Amino acid sequence: MTRKEVAARAGVSTSTVSRVVNGDKHVSEEARKRVLASIEELRYIPNRAARGLRTKTYKQISCITPSITNSFFSEILSGVEERTAERGYSLSLHIITKENLDSLSVFNEGLYDGLIVLAPFEMRKIIHLEDLTKKFPLSLYWDKKEQTNIPHVFIDLEKAMSKSVQNLIDNGHENIIFLGPNIEDQYENPRLLGYKETMIKNGLDIQDYYLNFIEQYEDSMTNGYLQVKKLINKNKSFTAIAASNDLLAAGAIRAIVESSKKIPEDISVMGMDNIELSSIVTPTLSTMDIPKKEIGRKLADQLITQINGEKPVDQVVEFDVQLINRESVKNRLTM
Repeated sequence: MTRKEVAARAGVSTSTVSRVVNGDKHVSEEARKRVLASIEELRYIPNRAARGLRTKTYKQISCITPSITNSFFSEILSGVEERTAERGYSLSLHIITKENLDSLSVFNEGLYDGLIVLAPFEMRKIIHLEDLTKKFPLSLYWDKKEQTNIPHVFIDLEKAMSKSVQNLIDNGHENIIFLGPNIEDQYENPRLLGYKETMIKNGLDIQDYYLNFIEQYEDSMTNGYLQVKKLINKNKSFTAIAASNDLLAAGAIRAIVESSKKIPEDISVMGMDNIELSSIVTPTLSTMDIPKKEIGRKLADQLITQINGEKPVDQVVEFDVQLINRESVKNRLTM
């Protein structure tokens, strides 16, 4: 069906059909109802691309994420999708991996009004994000202390990991394993920095085997299990694990239980993110709660505010992280 056929059925001009489709308020209520009825009867689907070329708006937002299998990112995406739908925008999703980095150059061209990036530090290996802001609005999920002038939602992962490790230390643990992503530049690894700084601040030595790295974006339950299983098989001594996310922590729990050790009596485990899994594993996982869905909503709000030229734009929105104490951490001071 075409716009011309809709107009003929409704007894209006094609320009009136366009105004109704584009949400223009300068149309009589009677004409609007006739056009909408004709659209439904004829099952007319507007050509978004053609309309976008005319109006320079597509009511379309793109989002780049490093993962959809990790609940941390899927919960953020849930918030993004919820808010974009409320504001009348469609959402397209693109997954960034080490293998497809080069293909993301397509974002120099695209039929969308703005871009949300959940993996900005990977993206900027191939694209200058500041240059992209000259073409369309951007909103970033940001978790490093490094500054940017691009509007972003910030989580201080260094502080979050510091709170996690300090909780273990306050419960009498000294031999604490770090289980987290392997990033070449440690200054781009806030969780590792938070771990090291807190251990040093409390006068605790960091043995070489305390540092256990997983390839970036491969921080799954399986890899958490395999890494901790290796430590146990080598008879390495430790009483606690500070994992950089709940998936790694859940895998660590499996390895510990399988080795006939008890949690938290023999080994305590701290996670990060507070995904749904953390409250249903056995024992339930102590973790750091990051408000993932709220982050997604705010990213969408921040971007749509820019798209619509609204003022003011929240340049930086920071969310705090809360300690959630459950069953997987033992206070050794009372033992």
